[in-house]
Amino acid sequence: MKKWIYILFLLTVVLSGCGSQATEQKSDIKGIEDISLKQLSKHKNSYIGDNGAIGAILSDLPGNVIREYEIVDEKELKVTYGLKKDANDIEEQFDTFWFDKKDNIEKNYLYNALALFILINNAEQVTLKINSNDKQSVTFKRQELEKKLPHSFKEYQDNVELWQKELVDGVVKSKEKRQDVYRVFPMQK
Repeated sequence: MKKWIYILFLLTVVLSGCGSQATEQKSDIKGIEDISLKQLSKHKNSYIGDNGAIGAILSDLPGNVIREYEIVDEKELKVTYGLKKDANDIEEQFDTFWFDKKDNIEKNYLYNALALFILINNAEQVTLKINSNDKQSVTFKRQELEKKLPHSFKEYQDNVELWQKELVDGVVKSKEKRQDVYRVFPMQK
């Protein structure tokens, strides 16, 4: 009888170890589906120059774990997504997140640019790029992007439901509307 209890105990330990190993392999990189706009909106009325606020916003956006940013002239933000040399993230997670789906880069870039303009009042230009072999980048300008939207960035800042409906569901997730934006702001390699 002791032998069976010992075997059952050993089996339980082995199986629980396998389960925790599978959980550890799950990516820590946030995708659009993982973002709470209500949580994100807590950063509204931030300004370039407040590094704590900028860092917190970028940590709450898609691609959160793997980024570096630079502030240029107190009005321009440059964000580079890529693996740091000392990062614990593995290259496979990075590649899966950014490159597995054909339009994933476009969606994440647009989502992040919209969020940055909504939350950071003095951001006039946002450049997003991936530090990889393709080095795809795009630069969005506040005034030009805002002209393509039904409401001002300020209105989205104050209405999370409108932000979700019109921008996330209506623009970011709509291939046609997203491509319309990228005609004005072409992706660079």
